[in-house]
Amino acid sequence: MIDVALVSLGCPKNLVDSENMIGLLPPDRYRFTPRPEEAEIIIVNTCAFIEPAREESRRMIAELAERKDGRCRILAVTGCLVQYYGPDIADFFPDADLFVGVGEYENLSALLEEAFSPSFSQRIVRLDTPAFPFQIRTDRKISGPGHFAYLRLADGCDNCCSYCLIPSLRGPYQPRFFASIVEEADNLVTGGARELILIAQDTSYYGSLKTEGGDLSRLLSELSAIPDLNWVRLLYTHPDHLDETILTVMNSSPRICNYLDLPVQHISDRILRRMGRRAGRDEIEKLLDRTRRLVPGIALRTTVMTGFPGESKEDFRQLEEFIRHQRFDHLGVFSYSAEPGTAAADMDGQIDPGLAAARRDRLMEIQQGISAARLRDRVGTVAEVIVDGVFPEKDSKLWVGRTRFQAPEIDGLVVIEGEGITHGDMIRVKMTSSSEYDLYGVLVK
Repeated sequence: MIDVALVSLGCPKNLVDSENMIGLLPPDRYRFTPRPEEAEIIIVNTCAFIEPAREESRRMIAELAERKDGRCRILAVTGCLVQYYGPDIADFFPDADLFVGVGEYENLSALLEEAFSPSFSQRIVRLDTPAFPFQIRTDRKISGPGHFAYLRLADGCDNCCSYCLIPSLRGPYQPRFFASIVEEADNLVTGGARELILIAQDTSYYGSLKTEGGDLSRLLSELSAIPDLNWVRLLYTHPDHLDETILTVMNSSPRICNYLDLPVQHISDRILRRMGRRAGRDEIEKLLDRTRRLVPGIALRTTVMTGFPGESKEDFRQLEEFIRHQRFDHLGVFSYSAEPGTAAADMDGQIDPGLAAARRDRLMEIQQGISAARLRDRVGTVAEVIVDGVFPEKDSKLWVGRTRFQAPEIDGLVVIEGEGITHGDMIRVKMTSSSEYDLYGVLVK
């Protein structure tokens, strides 16, 4: 048996790819270990979306390369960084042995065998046109505790925003077959998942190409009918593709969380046009009003960007006003990063990074007050909570979990006091206090 470790970087979409890659390896030949120091083969699945992600990937490759002085014989680099550097990637990472692009994952087992053979002498670079390798379900191996799982609907993107590398890294929008998604969802729930989180570059676009056998509203209905599944959560929707049918289905099923991640990126019409975003301010505000009307009590998360080329004081003032008025439950703010190869990187009016960061900090300061006020309103209420684990402090007897309006890893938490609690429990918690981003409560027997 060959011991293999896989380090996954980047977003949940990359995590699903990593879990599928482990599932591709024959279990009678390879044995997975979570500890790289024990592995003969180390795979690092990289992210290259923005420069900080590329720097993290480069740093991790260098760190893992030091393991080759010990038990490790093969260091394999997979994912978006391979697509980013292209055929010359081996020149940048002389200590790595195998480079596998996103369109070559199905050949991973054969490539590892070739690299691991005694006759291996020349490093391997396999880089094909980006293609989604997991349209048909594989024997995916869940790497986390398993009480929640990400369910991927598609790969690639057709939106082609001027600041984004995704279409060049992952290719055009490639939806999974409807039956394959439902089959994987059934298996995940059978394996213990209580919450399924739907992801793609654009989840609301699912079904638009009419090739996969169903649209997102039908998929939501199918998933909400799975026995033993408690919650279905929707991330990464797009303002251009979120229609009333989806919202109506969300409101009709108690298993679909009244939670929506809807990145709008900006609100100034001028900046939205430069970004390549089709929906303008009027359309976005009407969509938000319609969403709140059709799904009463919905929790809304959005993402915006500061410092996009040409962003004036007036553009930023509009964005600041928009954030104050909409009072989102959750907000992510990123300062613009000029990515080589994107249209935005060549635009005039590039903003000083320090100013972009200051604008980002200003929006987050505003959101901190909004979040604190919204959470104070929940003190005294009782809510269903999924338990994620033990509170991360030594000797703590507290637990952490999430309500329907909190997604893992990006939103706040509920810190829970009580006895007889275990991972993955669905419990009722009375909220007793709050902070800027978290709630605190006690178990309701």
